[in-house]
Amino acid sequence: MDPFIEAQVNSLIEDLRLLEALVTAHQETRSDIQALRRSVPLPEAADLLMEEARRRDNYHKLTDDPASTVMETAGRAESILNVLESARRLYGAPLSHNWLSGARCVLTRVRDSAAADVRAKSAERVSGLYVIIDPEVTQGRPVDEVAEGALRGGAGVIQLRDKIHDGGGVLRTARRLKEACARRGAMFIMNDDAAVAFASGADGLHLGQTDLPVSDARQVLSDAQVVGRSNNDLEEVLGSQAAGVDYLAVGAVYATGTMGKSSRAAVGPALITRVKASVSQPVVAIGGINRGNVAEVVRAGADCVCVVSAVTMAECPEAAARAMRDAIESAGA
Repeated sequence: MDPFIEAQVNSLIEDLRLLEALVTAHQETRSDIQALRRSVPLPEAADLLMEEARRRDNYHKLTDDPASTVMETAGRAESILNVLESARRLYGAPLSHNWLSGARCVLTRVRDSAAADVRAKSAERVSGLYVIIDPEVTQGRPVDEVAEGALRGGAGVIQLRDKIHDGGGVLRTARRLKEACARRGAMFIMNDDAAVAFASGADGLHLGQTDLPVSDARQVLSDAQVVGRSNNDLEEVLGSQAAGVDYLAVGAVYATGTMGKSSRAAVGPALITRVKASVSQPVVAIGGINRGNVAEVVRAGADCVCVVSAVTMAECPEAAARAMRDAIESAGA
């Protein structure tokens, strides 16, 4: 065998062994990886001796984030498959085109499963106070200034919604807000624009019902970036869940003129309770929420409360955010 091909195949076998050791939560997926490794027609791919197999089974304990390591390893193995497919006709290889195609399908399933686990863990951070920052709703103050105030006040999620500036300007703002959120341990979500979400390194993307379909957004985003979606009734919620979103925004809970929701009938906190009982993803309540009604929204089951003008139009965004955060925490205590 050509030395280059041999090195690639050996690396692939080792990656498959690592995936076997790391994938412990999904037995069917682990069995697929094991079957794939055993189907490599080389002695190097044979089962290990019991002692070595047990040692490798402990590999998953060496990382605090096995799902991310699975994603990285599966991606690397997929790259090796691409190299072997390209070199197969030139050098010959012990792996057929059909084997490589089947292996690619298995590794895609492995990576997708791990990515879903990573996003689910990330989506757990969608909690507490979520503030949408829009340059049209800041009383003329810089977006960065308002966002910093919201973060100092305890916002756990910041979303940038900018419909008035060009793409380059929005990207620069998004990168600054991402850095600001990272310093405070908060999430940064980009509204609507998947390309800006990806380029800015945002933690995720938020979509409306008429925005880019979730499946198409996934083609632009990294595997780890979460996707949230707005919903106005249970039917839309279930559609979003079927599309694979990582969190669900529901509203307008109360009447509001912000974010283009003035034409929508208020759904009331009762819908939050129905949604929470129907889905496993975090539920974000939005629309007309303020200190006077936030307690009933939290008691209805919202994991997270999203506001706009209650913070961004306040004389002091920091104080307004702190008051909302305290009210949310008190209601959930």
